[in-house]
This record gives sequence, C-alpha cells and structure tokens, in this order.
Amino acid sequence: MDQKLLLDQKWKKLTKLGGLFRFVPFIEFVVATGSMAVGNVTENSDFDVLVSVKGGRMFTARYALNLLFSILGRRRLKDSEEPQKDKLCFNHFVTEPTWAIRPINSYSTTIAKNWVPIWGDKAELGRFFARNSRNGMDLAAHIYDLRFNDSKKSFLAKAAEKFLAGKTGDFWESNIAGAIAKRRLRRYVAARLGSGRSVVNDHELEFHFYPKS
Repeated sequence: MDQKLLLDQKWKKLTKLGGLFRFVPFIEFVVATGSMAVGNVTENSDFDVLVSVKGGRMFTARYALNLLFSILGRRRLKDSEEPQKDKLCFNHFVTEPTWAIRPINSYSTTIAKNWVPIWGDKAELGRFFARNSRNGMDLAAHIYDLRFNDSKKSFLAKAAEKFLAGKTGDFWESNIAGAIAKRRLRRYVAARLGSGRSVVNDHELEFHFYPKS
C-alpha cells in the first residue's frame, strides 16, 4: 500500500479514537508521538501517545484510561517489542511539573518536533508546547492541527472528577491506586532487559525500552 494512503488511514482511526478521551477523568490533553508523529508507519503500527493528567491524580487517571480502552479492545496489552496493529500504547504520562520532555536520542528529538495534539484543553496544550519550545515546535501549527479533537469532557468524567477531588480521591490515589501501581510497575521495569528510559513516580510514568543489540 502507498505510504501516504496508509498514513491517512491510520490517522483516520486515531482521530476517531481521540474523542473517547473525553470520558476519562483527570486527563488534560493527549498527544500523538512515535511513528504516527513522524509518519513512518507500517500496516502493523500501533499508536503511541503521551498523556498529561492532573497533578495528584496520576494513577487514578491511568487506571481509568486503561479500563476504558481495554473494554473497547483498543489498548495495547501484550508485553512485547513488536507493535500491535491500531492499538493505543500508553507509554508516557506526565503532569505539569514534568511537561518539559528530555529526548532520549536523535530519533526521539525528531518525534518531539512533530508531536500532534489529538485531544484536550487548548490552553494547557499551549503551555505544554511553550515549555518544550527548545524542541523547535511551531506553537500555532500544533494547536490548530486539523487532527485535533476539541470535544469537551463528558458529564461522567466531570462527575468522577468532582467526586474524587477531595479527601476521598486523595486516599484512593495515595493508598490504593498509587500504592498498587507503583509496586507493580517497579517490578515490571526491573524485569525488563535492554536499554532505554523508565520513570515511575507521582509526576511521571515513562516506559521506553529498547532491546540489547
């Protein structure tokens, strides 16, 4: 298949998925990265995304996101180096303090220059891109990209945010969701082989692994 046609088809699928993020509480915006950002896709390429979430609700948002897209069958599940066709790969979560992204290598620097916002708050996205201006981003071109879905958060997401905004949410995040997730994710990272970068804390989750040569 022609590369341009394949990329267009992939983007139609990812753009359609973009509207579903409105149903997840505590998500601020979502940005396409990886092969979709630079355009070097194959038939089996999955969709790498960077997700920004509200501070203090990192693991609550991650569990809600994983649950929704697992139910819909759109989340990458298998732990392998091979891509999974048209599945969303949630390998990088950030909060406002960790918006400034540190590229791992020249390829990740190229990806950062071509990030594409697919859903979220335009004001927050503007601040995010401004924070990463050292990567050579054109703010206007990114914020007004036609692949961006500007749908507002759903009633259910807003209701969940309101319910989990206070002490109940703090307890859930710190003592249940966060405690369980950090323990499991740190074991997962420790078991992986190869190089790359991994981060597990309350402000950032990143899982970019590369097999040993």
